Amino acid sequence: MAELTEIREWDEARPYLDTLRHTVAGDIRPLLSTPGSAPFAIFRETMSYVDHLGHLYSGREPVGERFLSFMRGPLRTVYENYFVCAQELYLMYRNGPVHEFRPKVLENDNGDILGWLSYRGNRTSQHLPEMGVFATHLVPVKAPTARLHWLPVSLDCLIDDLESAIDRFVQDASTAERVTAWNRTARRTRPPQPFNFKL
Repeated sequence: MAELTEIREWDEARPYLDTLRHTVAGDIRPLLSTPGSAPFAIFRETMSYVDHLGHLYSGREPVGERFLSFMRGPLRTVYENYFVCAQELYLMYRNGPVHEFRPKVLENDNGDILGWLSYRGNRTSQHLPEMGVFATHLVPVKAPTARLHWLPVSLDCLIDDLESAIDRFVQDASTAERVTAWNRTARRTRPPQPFNFKL
């Protein structure tokens, strides 16, 4: 992995972001070919990238803020529903696999339930006969059970969109604000981290 360093101009960020882009293709995309497509691993990995990229994009320290900033920024330019569903994705598809090692299910004040639905396939109108629905990536769909809805995520689209968002971040973020945010993150994450370990 390339070292994260401070930059003077935005073009200096390209090698690091290009490396991230290549690791998505080399580390995450191959998971699609595993039996069952490894949805938990794909969600943990992609959401970790979104967290890190959000840190670089926003310069913010709190995990939720930086994660949401990338969802509502570069990922939104790829597909609008990353903006619309940013909070749900953070709670369900990031926090669930990372903190609870299972899907996180949400319940609103009306008692409606929003659960996971991962699938392989198209962005829109993907028929999922085993679930009895047609799914569209990041558009809630009513389940056959009363009060239950699913938030479908296409594993294919998630990986494609992450790669596209990195490309757009490289191309479109050449502002002084982005350089400042990048450098703030580079200073915070510069190794080594102080820790009084014992030998």
